[in-house]
Amino acid sequence: MGIKSGFVQYVYKNAATKMSIPRTSAEQYKIGKFVKQNELQQGDLVFYATGAKGKVSFVGIYYGNGTFIGATSKGVKVVKMSDKYWKDRYIGAKRVIK
Repeated sequence: MGIKSGFVQYVYKNAATKMSIPRTSAEQYKIGKFVKQNELQQGDLVFYATGAKGKVSFVGIYYGNGTFIGATSKGVKVVKMSDKYWKDRYIGAKRVIK
């Protein structure tokens, strides 16, 4: 899981915001402000439980129109949040960009 959450850490630090954020998805979930799913904005972090039920183990960056960018097992992809796999595992979202 380290490389996947490391992807988001890298994007935030080097490309998007110049912000340093924690490396793991579980640690990233502890920062920022909760955002309702219907209030997501580009750049918000979306969190999923892809392992143990209810435990954050995956993070993506909200892209817009109900999609996020994440480092999946098939590489970095734009994924629909409405896909059954992701919909069933959604935990919440955070806004860390002010």
